[in-house]
Amino acid sequence: MTGNKLFELIGAAEDELLEQSDWSVQKKKPGLRVKTALAVAAAVAALLAAIGTAAAVMSVDPVSLIENAFAKKGINEGPKQIQEQIKNGEWVTLNGDNVAVIVPESPVRILLSADGGETWRESVVEGSDRHIFYGEEQKGFFPRGGFIGFFGDNGGYLVLTASVAMGDQPMMIYLTDNGGETWTEIGNPYDAGEHARVLTGAGFSTEDIGFISYRYYEDAGPDIWWTRDGGETWEKLPVRLPDGYTEDYRFTPLTPGFDGAKGVYPIKVLDPQTGREDMIAMRSDDFGMTWSFE
Repeated sequence: MTGNKLFELIGAAEDELLEQSDWSVQKKKPGLRVKTALAVAAAVAALLAAIGTAAAVMSVDPVSLIENAFAKKGINEGPKQIQEQIKNGEWVTLNGDNVAVIVPESPVRILLSADGGETWRESVVEGSDRHIFYGEEQKGFFPRGGFIGFFGDNGGYLVLTASVAMGDQPMMIYLTDNGGETWTEIGNPYDAGEHARVLTGAGFSTEDIGFISYRYYEDAGPDIWWTRDGGETWEKLPVRLPDGYTEDYRFTPLTPGFDGAKGVYPIKVLDPQTGREDMIAMRSDDFGMTWSFE
């Protein structure tokens, strides 16, 4: 199997995951449920299986690249943990033949392929080797997490996160308007002093509209902050939950996905009393300007 064909399958898995997020109301259960959890799980499994198989046919193995970068830094991150991060939307983005990989170095490198991993080009994220975290400038910054994605013809976003300390997690956000050749840092909720919690997802639909997801902390969540002006200002996104969910539940938003103006925002729901986890999702038809569970 060629790398080109392989990533066609990966793209198909992502498409299936997006299609299976066609959430519907179930009369006997509270709120909105996954239309079929098994189909979603199968799509994720297919995606991970494709990533694993890619190592045999690609000139670059994303998982090994990330793992080796951690090892050189003396950070103990195993392949299972990295694969779990990839499943949750970190480090790698895959869309048909287009692949992007965040290599956690200082400064950060981005590897890009337009032919399913057959050939690669790279860019260096200027300024990503230093930043002001926890009130002090840190040189030789090394990311502990990252979210990357693309929109439109050449637009894209990159979110790099530092380690978590006292429930806070600093970040840096970059945008590109040339397909990842160069990256420009923009403002973020942490630097603005607006919000500093643990990130669970990130995504942009345009160069102006972007979202940062956080794990619930001060309340039950979902804790989502968004910008409508390319990072100049950030504010909390008001979310009206579906009927049937109470404050007893805990809501963790993940990474929103966009296909043009259409968006899906998955949210993990935890019932602390039973330990059961479900998935619900909001939808948008206007690049994320408005969201609805219906």
